[in-house]
Amino acid sequence: MKVKLVFDDWKYRGKSIYATDAGIELSKGDFHSGTTFDGEIILDPEQEEEVSLAMIAGFSPSFQVYFGGNE
Repeated sequence: MKVKLVFDDWKYRGKSIYATDAGIELSKGDFHSGTTFDGEIILDPEQEEEVSLAMIAGFSPSFQVYFGGNE
């Protein structure tokens, strides 16, 4: 399933750093609130039906993205 990944916020230990010096510096690059990236998630047919029906009903799934070693 093709998805759009919309960057939300920089966080440190689960808390927003948006209004900090570090957050401001990090947001000066390509990763700032609203930046959109193309992505894809691999779903089996049952999972795709489940998420599609939920989205049709107006619900939006929310994910966190982890890159290797940063879990």
